[in-house]
Amino acid sequence: MPEPQSFPLGRLRWPVQIVQRVQVPDPNSTSVVETPMPVATVRADVQPVGALTFWGAAGGNEQVDTPITHRIFMRWQNSLPNAYAITRSTLLPDGTTRTETFRVRRIREIDGRKRFVIVECEEEKNV
Repeated sequence: MPEPQSFPLGRLRWPVQIVQRVQVPDPNSTSVVETPMPVATVRADVQPVGALTFWGAAGGNEQVDTPITHRIFMRWQNSLPNAYAITRSTLLPDGTTRTETFRVRRIREIDGRKRFVIVECEEEKNV
């Protein structure tokens, strides 16, 4: 898929939260407790990648090393390291909330103007 030269703002319809993963030792065991700390809430367009994109990207070897399941389009973020995650909460018809967590893998800027970015992510949790 060619890179868009412009990005329609109307596509940024999902409120997502950028969270930083903070890991601290568990005082009761030898494990690590991970706590998400909210950094920002922004509007984004969350798109799953297709099977051809998933298996055919970069000759196949890029997806094996760091799989990408979703692309998230949002306004420019100065710093979004791969220690961060993006969460999206959706209210379902039965009144429950589904929360999806996406691990940031790579960031690409759209059109080289520092206005929008494509965040390539791997879906971690769908609760």
